[in-house]
Amino acid sequence: MSDRFPAMARNATVLVIDPSPGDRAQICECLNQLPDLRIIAVGEAEHALQAIREANPSLVLLDSTQKGMDGIALTRAIRGWEQQGGNSAFAPWTPIVFLSSIADEDLLAQGILAGGDDFICKPVSEVVLLAKVRAMLRIAARQREICDVHRQLKEIATLDSLTGIPNRRYFDDMLATEWKRCLRTDTPLSIVLSDVDFFKQFNDIYGHQAGDACLKAVASTLSESLFRVEDSVARYGGEEFVAILPGTDANGAFSVAERMRQSALELCIPHAKGIDGRISCSFGVASTRPRASSAPQQLLRFADAGLYAAKRAGRNRVSLNSDCPA
Repeated sequence: MSDRFPAMARNATVLVIDPSPGDRAQICECLNQLPDLRIIAVGEAEHALQAIREANPSLVLLDSTQKGMDGIALTRAIRGWEQQGGNSAFAPWTPIVFLSSIADEDLLAQGILAGGDDFICKPVSEVVLLAKVRAMLRIAARQREICDVHRQLKEIATLDSLTGIPNRRYFDDMLATEWKRCLRTDTPLSIVLSDVDFFKQFNDIYGHQAGDACLKAVASTLSESLFRVEDSVARYGGEEFVAILPGTDANGAFSVAERMRQSALELCIPHAKGIDGRISCSFGVASTRPRASSAPQQLLRFADAGLYAAKRAGRNRVSLNSDCPA
């Protein structure tokens, strides 16, 4: 039997939504001819929405006459839920095929406009049903592959190729997002900007390969110094790194920066021109409660001023910029 049907129908889930127990049983019996196909059958729209959220089906076969919510309204609800769950460019998409004993062109047009993809007349022809299910599963499989590739490309675009941590682009996007979130929730936002001390001299003495290995090690230990999932560290450029700490005040951010400073020092990477003969980092900290009258770039400039103060004071230290508006 496996040779009769295409591989794209395997390991897929089909949700059958039909108020008639007899029709549901007939459709499920027909679909059972497809190998490795999981079939879920429900009779009411409310159960259908729950099944879609929990099972993430590859295809929906939907009778257009539903109790409480008709097929068109249910289709709109499904499409609305999909848009909420994904990004605007590549939101998840589940093919929806209408089943109806009423051959009404206006009803068909309304269903397609609401987000439906195809239409099968009742009583359902086994040959037509299997052919359309295979075709829709094939299309859905390709669409999901495209979504996966898009997500992978997005991850690559926001990761630093050397250190494997997020890059400047990711940080800029995250800073804008967290600024708006903290503005909305009236919570503090902190930034920690860091720099590897005397890194140019390190490269001159040990070479660029050793410099790359040093940056990888520093990036890793700075990331491991963040204990909350909402905190993140990115490579800001060259030997600079930046951490964004939403919901953290100045004292909390200073403590995080001090932990990061100590973890970098404990790498014990030899540096003849470094502090005490090893690699160290300097840190500038800035914290504020975002306001509509200010911008996230201002917070970044305060952190940069704090970093400059830490370097001027002798490096391997944390400097909190108290000039930043609280």
